[in-house]
Amino acid sequence: MKIMVCCTNSEENKKALAVAVKHAKAFNASVDLVFSIAEKSETPIGAKENGEKRLQEHIEAFFKPEGIECKIEVMTTTMTAGEALIQYAERNNIDEIIMGIKHRSKLGKLFFGSTAQFVILEAPCTVVTVR
Repeated sequence: MKIMVCCTNSEENKKALAVAVKHAKAFNASVDLVFSIAEKSETPIGAKENGEKRLQEHIEAFFKPEGIECKIEVMTTTMTAGEALIQYAERNNIDEIIMGIKHRSKLGKLFFGSTAQFVILEAPCTVVTVR
């Protein structure tokens, strides 16, 4: 079984990582930690390296102590984050997606969209949300 964790810089993400550890142990699964960076002219230099460093810290803190096989993927893309995450899940035969979510107002979703909503509706597999 393959689990994908959609990583962000949030408190909800830490909760999603903890759930991923439980599921990986229960199902003898490997875990892919995935972070998507929108490619645009304002993308800071070193954003990919910083993302990789952060994901490596997650491996050291959550997965390595439990002996769970884990890999990282930091994607720089011109697609939306949701589209990139779905494409990754399809290409890598992901069986379960785990992502942290936070409450957003309807107005917030209108102006900024909702990556979580897109992933939930378009995913080729089970999606577990954690708040």
